Amino acid sequence: MNYMVCRNGVAAGLLMASVALPGVASAQDDWEFVIGAGVGYGSKYEGSDEMEAMFLPVVDVTWKDTVYLSTEDGLGAVVYDDNNFTVNVGFNYDWGREESDSSDLRGLGDVDGAVTANLSLEYDIGPVTPFLELTRHLGGTNGLEASFGVETMIPVSAFMGSESGSNGMRLGDEGESGPAFLAGLSSTWSDDKYMKNYFGVNSTQSARSGLQQYTAKSGLKSVTAELGFLYPVNENWEVMTMVEYSRLIGDAADSPISKDDGVVFGGLTVSYKF
Repeated sequence: MNYMVCRNGVAAGLLMASVALPGVASAQDDWEFVIGAGVGYGSKYEGSDEMEAMFLPVVDVTWKDTVYLSTEDGLGAVVYDDNNFTVNVGFNYDWGREESDSSDLRGLGDVDGAVTANLSLEYDIGPVTPFLELTRHLGGTNGLEASFGVETMIPVSAFMGSESGSNGMRLGDEGESGPAFLAGLSSTWSDDKYMKNYFGVNSTQSARSGLQQYTAKSGLKSVTAELGFLYPVNENWEVMTMVEYSRLIGDAADSPISKDDGVVFGGLTVSYKF
């Protein structure tokens, strides 16, 4: 699961993923709750050269470490977990993109939001977790995206000789071993429908916006590097800070809609678990 924060309106799952941290419950508890909030600052849309501040809500409800509802992953469930290999399925929502988000989008119209069906696969290899995430838009662009990469979480104590850095932490164990660094590298592939809606310019849009016509085809859309730091103040309160940089590539980078190939985000959240 990608734990870094989601981009505003661009890929609404990326930023919230870093802030919805699961609570640590006792063996007798079936329910875990996390609430909180934070602030973020990032690109107005994928390819924008303008930045804006945004509010980040944090809500995460988990039942028996299996069924969850969160600002990160939407509504879903862990359908397979053998401690190393994990499969998650669920539904989320992509908020799309509005023409009013930026003057650079004038004449392009809105990209409608839609419910998404999601499948994620993770495999823990020591401190590193390779992952694959598939996102199918059930409306809006009707597109398909696939993100793949690796992520890691290493407690600060590992650098101080308190525990082996090779062991690291399993994602989802945030806070159990004190402060921890989080990092990830990934790439995203998008199909024709997604690329057409977010990066293409048809004849009507060209006439209205003044941009040249452009056909965006399927392919690798971006590469992303993420870095975060988790600080558990006590057994209930946690503070998370994170930064993310995505580089648009291929047809996404060549689109006249893309004013800046670098998509950046930074944020800080405070959450309470009970």
